[in-house]
Amino acid sequence: MKWWLRIRCLTVTTAVVLCATLSPMASAQPAAPIIFWYMPNGADPAAAIQIEVDAFRVAYPDVRVQPVLVSWTDAFLRLQGAVQDGGGPCVAQLGTTWVPTFTAQGGLRAYAPAEVESIGGAKAFSDASWQTRGVLGSDVVGALPWFSDVRAIAYRRDVLLKTGLTQSEAFANMDAFERTLELIKQTSPDIAPIVHAGRNDGTVWQNAAMFMWAYGADILTPDGRTAAFNSLQAVAGTTFFYDLYGEGLTAPDTLKLNSTDAEVRFGAGQAATIITGPWIISAARAAKDAGGWSDDVTRANVAFAPFPAGPGGQYTFVGGSNLAILDNCPNPQAALEWVEFLQSRESQARYSQTVGMLPAKIDARSDLSFASDPLFSVFIAAADSGKTAPPIPNWTSVEPVLQEQLQALWDDVGLSGGTPIGADKVQQRLDAAARAVNAVLRGE
Repeated sequence: MKWWLRIRCLTVTTAVVLCATLSPMASAQPAAPIIFWYMPNGADPAAAIQIEVDAFRVAYPDVRVQPVLVSWTDAFLRLQGAVQDGGGPCVAQLGTTWVPTFTAQGGLRAYAPAEVESIGGAKAFSDASWQTRGVLGSDVVGALPWFSDVRAIAYRRDVLLKTGLTQSEAFANMDAFERTLELIKQTSPDIAPIVHAGRNDGTVWQNAAMFMWAYGADILTPDGRTAAFNSLQAVAGTTFFYDLYGEGLTAPDTLKLNSTDAEVRFGAGQAATIITGPWIISAARAAKDAGGWSDDVTRANVAFAPFPAGPGGQYTFVGGSNLAILDNCPNPQAALEWVEFLQSRESQARYSQTVGMLPAKIDARSDLSFASDPLFSVFIAAADSGKTAPPIPNWTSVEPVLQEQLQALWDDVGLSGGTPIGADKVQQRLDAAARAVNAVLRGE
């Protein structure tokens, strides 16, 4: 340690001691309340962020961070008001798909190139996460990635063992994945081969997009100006996914399930596979009376595999949240220090582990809490082959239009009498969505 540095430690609980390296200038930081808006991340959002606030206070004893919990339901409109009219937070958590909207509105304090380099620059993040920093085609960094939502397949080793397949054989590609589900139906007839959300969930477009990407399609054209999700490749990927229900490979009541329902089903031992994120690991390990899984066999046999490759490659969905400083913050330097702290390897690893997400920073993923954990390894690798929503300012208007048609497609599935709906119906729905989305993109 350099001679001019010193260590200050704080006992947050009887079991957690937080230490921060300080310079003599730390005590000279200006006193200022940094209002921080954050969303309900993890099982105990307030406790998770308070650990970070306390650790930050160790390093900057004269700077007070005031965390304010804002619901996901209210957050977008409240942030919009804060950006337009002032009076909001200094620092705010933004969902990745919101960043282009608020960056384009001009209410965010852009991170200077030197500030970005100070936390490692673009190379500190996976490509998909870094794409969420601002607006397509612009170098302006409106919000820095904080943590990542990455998807993979959770499966039961004991159920897969009955099929005679290894993990690499079972999930190698889409054809192998379908054959695996069919074998599970034959060898374990009492459980659903796969469980996933139907029409009643915010992840409908995300789930469909992963299959589109696997078949070589994309959501929009590279310039972000035209719908591309109704291409032949997109139709093929979407048809594959939606027809799993008609082939009897999903839960019989799939159409009415949301993500929480699906995860509870898997944790109760009623399904062999599920497409999910790293947050499910905490449910696998938590005690039953603390919200953990109810089925001990599932708990003992859970494993993860990468999302299968398709004819167009192997991709997964990457989302998460970013950190923005608002233009009207009265103390932007202190706000920047708070963001830089949350970008540190220690905070990234600790907070992401607590809330059940993956750190946005690549170096934090090598922390022992992740690197030595076999359940996280698949998510870490998957983050490097991820895709995300197109970073365009009006994505928040595009998304509900696409979502509506994909939900309607689930209604078509429900009316099909338990048979695959086929590519023609999928093409009709996606064409209708494309016409509506293109109108939005044209500003009509």
